[in-house]
Amino acid sequence: MIYICGGYKDTVAERSALMETVFPRLYLYCKQRGYDFRMVDLRWGVGDPVSDRHDTAELHVEALAQCQETLGPNFILFLGQKYEVQTLPSTISREVFEAIVNVVERDRQKMSKKKHPKMDDVISDSKSNIATGSDTGSFVVPEQNNNHDSGDPAPNSGLMSDEISVSRNSLSDADETRISPAATRCWADFDRDLILLQTWYRLDENCDPPVYRLLPVSTQQPDFLSRDGQRRRQARKAWQATCLHLWGVLQRSGTEALGEEGTSHLLRTVLDWEVEQGLQSLGAKAPPEEHCHCYKRVIPDLHYSLRNEHAAHYIDLLEGRPQVNHTLNAAHQGFMDRVHKKLRHTNIYERNVDWGRNGLNPKHNRSQQFYTEHISSHFQRTVINSLNKVMKGNKAKGSFDIRRREASGMRIQEEIHRHVNHGHTLENHHVLRDGFLGEMRRAVEQGSSLRPILLLGPPGWGKSTTMARLAHLAPSWITGAVKVLVCFVGLTGESRNVRLVLQNLCVQLAETYSHHTELSEGLPHLVNEFHSLLGQVRADSPVILVLDGIDALSEEHGADLSWLSTPLPPHVHLIMSATTDSACAHTLQKSAQPTVLSLPPLSPDDITKALKHKLQTDHRRLQDWQWQLLLQACLSCPSPLYLEAVYAESVLWSSFSPQGSLGLPPDLEGLYVGLLACLERTHGEQLVGRAAAVISLSRGGVTEEELLDLLGRDGKVLQEVSLSHSSSTSSSSLPRVPCVLWARLRRDLGGHLTEAETDGTWVYRWTHSELGRVCVKRYLKTDDSRMLLHANYADYFRGTDSPHRNIFQPLAWTLEEDSTKSYVFNLRKLHGLPYHLVRSGQILAFLSECVFNYEFLLHKAWGLSVLHVQEDLKGVVLPEKELVDMEVLAATLELSRTVLLQDPCQLASQVMGRLGQIVAEDLPVAPGDPQKFSYLHALLAQCARSSLPVLVPSYSFLVPPGEIPHTLLAGHTSIVTALTRGQRGLVAATCDGDGTLKVWDLELGRAVRTLEGVGGVVGDSLTLCLEDRVLVVRMGQSLQVREVDSGKVIYSESDSLDVPVVTTTCDGQLLVAFYDGSHLVKVFDLVSSCSLLCCVNITLDCDPIHKDHSVLVSHNSIKDYVLFAYRSEFSP
Repeated sequence: MIYICGGYKDTVAERSALMETVFPRLYLYCKQRGYDFRMVDLRWGVGDPVSDRHDTAELHVEALAQCQETLGPNFILFLGQKYEVQTLPSTISREVFEAIVNVVERDRQKMSKKKHPKMDDVISDSKSNIATGSDTGSFVVPEQNNNHDSGDPAPNSGLMSDEISVSRNSLSDADETRISPAATRCWADFDRDLILLQTWYRLDENCDPPVYRLLPVSTQQPDFLSRDGQRRRQARKAWQATCLHLWGVLQRSGTEALGEEGTSHLLRTVLDWEVEQGLQSLGAKAPPEEHCHCYKRVIPDLHYSLRNEHAAHYIDLLEGRPQVNHTLNAAHQGFMDRVHKKLRHTNIYERNVDWGRNGLNPKHNRSQQFYTEHISSHFQRTVINSLNKVMKGNKAKGSFDIRRREASGMRIQEEIHRHVNHGHTLENHHVLRDGFLGEMRRAVEQGSSLRPILLLGPPGWGKSTTMARLAHLAPSWITGAVKVLVCFVGLTGESRNVRLVLQNLCVQLAETYSHHTELSEGLPHLVNEFHSLLGQVRADSPVILVLDGIDALSEEHGADLSWLSTPLPPHVHLIMSATTDSACAHTLQKSAQPTVLSLPPLSPDDITKALKHKLQTDHRRLQDWQWQLLLQACLSCPSPLYLEAVYAESVLWSSFSPQGSLGLPPDLEGLYVGLLACLERTHGEQLVGRAAAVISLSRGGVTEEELLDLLGRDGKVLQEVSLSHSSSTSSSSLPRVPCVLWARLRRDLGGHLTEAETDGTWVYRWTHSELGRVCVKRYLKTDDSRMLLHANYADYFRGTDSPHRNIFQPLAWTLEEDSTKSYVFNLRKLHGLPYHLVRSGQILAFLSECVFNYEFLLHKAWGLSVLHVQEDLKGVVLPEKELVDMEVLAATLELSRTVLLQDPCQLASQVMGRLGQIVAEDLPVAPGDPQKFSYLHALLAQCARSSLPVLVPSYSFLVPPGEIPHTLLAGHTSIVTALTRGQRGLVAATCDGDGTLKVWDLELGRAVRTLEGVGGVVGDSLTLCLEDRVLVVRMGQSLQVREVDSGKVIYSESDSLDVPVVTTTCDGQLLVAFYDGSHLVKVFDLVSSCSLLCCVNITLDCDPIHKDHSVLVSHNSIKDYVLFAYRSEFSP
């Protein structure tokens, strides 16, 4: 992220050129290499720093600090010859403010004595009127003041009048800053200054230490937030006059009270704040020159063109005269000197520009045009050189499947770390419910590990924080080297998908208990592998699974919870949380039979403790009546989320807030409604409503670029912005919605909005889903409004109306270097386009642009996996009858899934190899009749024109859909060494390289029994006997017979010199073992615990050849007859 700043009026051309032309190029450059890139210019599209709550400086510094946390260059400064627009300090320390007031009072008394030598009594009375209030300690404005000359207006009535805007002590943003000497000022001037300070600055004792706070503009100018554009502009103009008058008072009196340096520090402009923050050294090894650059523009002939109407935008002039304002010019020179002291000259690039006849208009001034192109080119080279130093130059090596596996593993590890870090963050802020944690400890210690624990609570009841605290404490409750696996469902977009959640859990289990396991990617396979891995948990290293927010799983796979319903193996503790009345909670209570714990409301002690802790941490205090209001509100709704929300509201309270103006709704929904109404008054109803709706309907969150684009697609928002917010110019090149508007709204949303990482980028989403529900209810009341917004999302991902569609919304960003081509996939588009097309009701567009679009299928299978494509197919509900094309394509992808998981680039070969003949035979029965397939013909034609080099088959050579189906089963953690089928039903048994035995229900597609290996026996042959209740395992010369239900070994031998070849007879009741290479035969009665019935050497007609693998035995028998074959000396 690069932060760009400069003067509001004199650097518009430079900053606009960078945002319009250079930003798309740098964005593409970074995306091609797998990096995000943003340029932040909070001045772009606005003409001044004026805001209702005077938070512009803080807003800019916070944005700059966020940029400084990223790699590469992060601060670009543009300078001209004009001083920055003056702004007022939003807070002044008590000592400083009262020192300034004392200077004003002293000067007023001096002037009063000169004019009225016998007015000591009057002065004393006036001094007692303008005194420190006994209640708050702030200066109080008297109700009546008759100490003015008869010709002077009343101070209260004239504070915001036009007279002040033209007063000799007032300032204008392009005119003279007149600091009148005391000899030219009268007593009334000082009195007006004093009243102005007392009117706009009030002592706020809620801060610790107390400060004087500048009141919001709307307190004295209600029209500043008016929906009427004309009234709003008038109020804005009046405030600018008052602001400049106040600035003059502080500058004049502050110089005497604080000195020139102290006054300069107090009256810092927004640009001063930015330079102070931006030119800091970032760590011991990162001086400013590593990440900061300054472009300085000089117009040598500007002094000869001061009469030009545009000159005041580039240099400070006296009011009404074509003369340089030396006061502001000296201030600007001092600012330039400070920049040169902090930044070496090697990073300051000075350029001269000729003024020309029409000023610095690029259309008429070739010097300006050349200058703009030059700095754009230089800026691009400078940034690229800096980025190359921090970008990793490691190129992917190995075959595609290896690279894909490595990339997938890296994404999984990053996802795991996000959940762990989120748990640590929540746990560090946990100060509530210590008593309930004791109850949970007893449930874990005393309960059986075979039964999971389900924590229930209403929305906002603090389930996630409690689960995070539990994950931190639980290892001390259980003996052994406890492994804790945590997943906060909904933290990222990926964590809402059941399959991806299971994949993350399996990876963590495999790392702990089975290092060499190769995991599958499909949900049924992951379920089996999940239970297999749990079966390997040992008593000395138990595992605790902490799954928070199970009810937040998305609709992929129907939010399948069957994997949580299977009884848990020993030493495995499963702790889940869900919303009390959710369908998920009811399902789990029926299927898993968990131990249910209900999260209690916060106790009064918890509430008091939490509020005091927050006040102490934030160095704040409240008035007694405010504390009681806050405490009673929390007691009426004892929810942690409500507590967080009302405390955030109380941070805005000052000690001088009128008692009747504050109130707190008794429930969370009412609080959210009040918050949205307040934001609407401050930022605009259309802007807030549209932004809230966009966030609420997003798929797991919305990026800043997406949000600003979608705001700009709403005509009502654009109309509101044009009426309510000023801009430095009316150029069409400006953004439709200035990003500073969103930045200010984002700041006011505070903790209600969270920035999270998903799809390889950062998105904004609601911290709690409850606010999203309130926003949908308030702003998206109808299905049509929701579908329209989803359609806007889809248009954005399509790149509709975007001049840089190929840069910002391709399927993948490609880079060709050293004869190799690399791809960085646009996961936001691959996920978002089908999601929003389906929800906007554009099913036909979904079919043509996603499902039957070869390039889209290829990039999604390549950038994600073919499983995501299959999830898209399953998630759509067609409005009419079933589409045959969908069924055929789904069956084709299922047949080709194994291949496409290894190499998605074979998509064209697989589709054409399976469907070529079917589609070729799809001909109309008669002329004019429709074809059977509506989309497959076009899909196969696209396959033949693939953007990748592929082998295109000339005829169908693969099994087409509709032939013999097959299902892959997964569950073993090592290679399968033996397989047998059962005697009844769809049953099978397998053995793996660890000796683990599994009995499978083929109809259900999962393992129903798992037997651990005994004695190191790894079967190379298996036989199910006695109605599948007994399993015979052979490994070389060893033989082992085990009961399936208990796993007990009922017979074992390992002393044979020959290899036993086994079969069964008498309906599986007798086990017959022929020993390969000898005449020995043994018969066992399985009904009688595998007792040996006979052991004989059989007589053969021909002498056998005693070699391995010289005996064959039939698996089937007739009564007690077994077919036995052997190799004799007469064998060929």
